[in-house]
Parts: sequence; structure tokens; C-alpha cells
Amino acid sequence: MASCGFDTLLYGLRDAVCAADESLDARRQALRRDDDTHALHAWVPVSPDADAALEPVVIPLRLFRDNRRPHIAVMSIEFEGRFFLRRERAASKPRLIIEIGKPRFRWFSRAVMHHVRISYRSADAWQPFVEVDGKAVDLPGVSMTGSGS
Repeated sequence: MASCGFDTLLYGLRDAVCAADESLDARRQALRRDDDTHALHAWVPVSPDADAALEPVVIPLRLFRDNRRPHIAVMSIEFEGRFFLRRERAASKPRLIIEIGKPRFRWFSRAVMHHVRISYRSADAWQPFVEVDGKAVDLPGVSMTGSGS
């Protein structure tokens, strides 16, 4: 069973999806470069004669690729977990902690397992949308505009 702060989990997932989207864009840019290593080199006869001279033809590979920009539109993760508040020594407020996974000895734990779904959409600037047991959760204290892209 893994245990971490819920805000840490949200930030980590957001950073992961932003990094994946940036990596996909960087890969696309690398494949679209115009240089001789990314080109099809062929020798084409000048005429239909059997002994016709050959002429070199270079076709950039970018002409064969799709011009659309692939990107990650949505990332969603679902899991079972338990929430509880933990007061840390230096903090004035308790921190929301989530334990992910099933406990080893269920009969020792009285906390209820919840079905959690966290979604990120590029159209929403990668802000998290959290559902607990099928109900949307409003996260007024979460502002993630400073991290990621």
C-alpha cells in the first residue's frame, strides 16, 4: 500500500502528463527536420530507354508525414484508496493523505475505501478534475498554474 499527500499526487500526475505531451511534441519536431538524413534518396531514369542516364531525386520524409500536431488530450487514472488527515509537526493545518491500494490486514482498518478518478485535459490547462465515488470534488485550494507548461 502506498501513502502520499493528495496534493503531491495531483502535482506529480500533472507534471507527468505535461512532460509526456512535451516529449511527444519534441519527437514530432525532431522527425520533421529538413536535412539529408531525413530524406528519401533515389536515382530515376531520365527517359524510358534501357541505357538512359540516371538522375538523383531527393524527397524529404516530412512530405510523407501527417501535418497535424499529435498531442495528449486527456489523461485519466482510477484507483481505490482511503483518505485521512495527518497533522505534521511544523504545519499549522493537517494535510490530506491518501493511501492507495488495499491494506494487508483489512480487519485492523476501519477507514472506508473510496473509488477515486483523477482526470487532466489539455483544454482545461491540465487542471485536475477529481471524482470520489462518482461525485465531483471541488478543489478550491489547488492552483497549479506555476508548475509544468
